[in-house]
Amino acid sequence: GESPAMDLAPELTMGGGHGAGSKKRVAILGGSFDPVTDAHLKCAAEIIHCGVADEVWLVPCGARPDKPSLKRSVIDRLVMCHLAVNTTFGSRFPVRVSDIELHEPKALPTWDLLQRLKQTRQDIEPFFVIGSDLVPDLRKWDEGERLWNEEQFIVISRPGYELGDQSLPPHSVKLEPPAGAFTLASQELSSSEIRRRLHYVPHSVQFGERELQMLKGRNYPMVEGLVP
Repeated sequence: GESPAMDLAPELTMGGGHGAGSKKRVAILGGSFDPVTDAHLKCAAEIIHCGVADEVWLVPCGARPDKPSLKRSVIDRLVMCHLAVNTTFGSRFPVRVSDIELHEPKALPTWDLLQRLKQTRQDIEPFFVIGSDLVPDLRKWDEGERLWNEEQFIVISRPGYELGDQSLPPHSVKLEPPAGAFTLASQELSSSEIRRRLHYVPHSVQFGERELQMLKGRNYPMVEGLVP
């Protein structure tokens, strides 16, 4: 049968905070994931461990004509996310990958994505994951005022962008350890840093040249260990 981690939204009962008849709190972690990084996975895990959601869905975005650097197809990025999730977490740990944008001609605006999710999965309560660096411009997004006032967010603190509660959308929660019981794991290695590693040329020898060819050939398992 199909692996649970390959489902769009499998039913799972792993210590969730939702009772019978209530909706499952799902953190929507959207992005280009070009490529997915350890930082994304740590973020997903910390959302679960902090108890702010019952499940996390990684949602690779569709094509981005406004982002020329995003050349990898959505199916390639979707497969990378599946590989990362399946090889990092056990099958019962509630981190999943969603293919909801796979067949879209271009990336869905956040408002449209959330409405689509709520229409197709009426058993979930979506919380969009957003970095504190993006919050000040949230109202400028498509349907920004409605996003700000109507939707729910999980806000992740970014260095240099500390926000007070008064600066956050009204239906938002900060990603913080309960009662300060532990320190959040962090990893600053971004997707753009990994792309820089793949294109860095020290002494005329391309770093990760073999791995780059593996990526182009869609041989994703051979790329393990390229970055710490």
